[in-house]
Amino acid sequence: MLKNVRCNVEDYRVFHDGVRVEDVTKADLPTIQKTTTQVKAAGMLMDVDMPNWFHYEAMELGLSHNNGNNCSRLKMPGPHNIELRAARQNYSVTGGEMDLELVKVRARVVHKSAENGSVETGNPLGTDEKFSVLRYEEEMNGEIVTLIDSTAGRLILDGVDYSDRMNNILD
Repeated sequence: MLKNVRCNVEDYRVFHDGVRVEDVTKADLPTIQKTTTQVKAAGMLMDVDMPNWFHYEAMELGLSHNNGNNCSRLKMPGPHNIELRAARQNYSVTGGEMDLELVKVRARVVHKSAENGSVETGNPLGTDEKFSVLRYEEEMNGEIVTLIDSTAGRLILDGVDYSDRMNNILD
């Protein structure tokens, strides 16, 4: 039986290097996709695309905004620290109560592109920013559930630190 049902995001805020970025209309989180190696062996009926545990495809984070306060900071060259804080509605099935839970997404990114849209009546002249992800982290209720750090070689999925397993095998 279900214990909790995660409902909709009630509100969210975006921060760039600790400073709130205002009028962000949407955040597109990255697709997490492992690279694969095609396995072919005698006796196998078919080839298999075997996912690699510690190698991922390049990830992209997107932010859409209406050029509010501090949005211009997003285009600066060099690495950026982006943090998204979301208040997500949570329904406790066993208790029959609604509550809010904090979900944080942190990413170390590099600015990749800015699509400035079009000029037309009713359009606020918003911008879609795209970033290449160097480090990606998801935290739910104070627990890090996902961490993929391309430069430090850290991998945590569902709270399990797989990089420690790899290091223990190699040390």
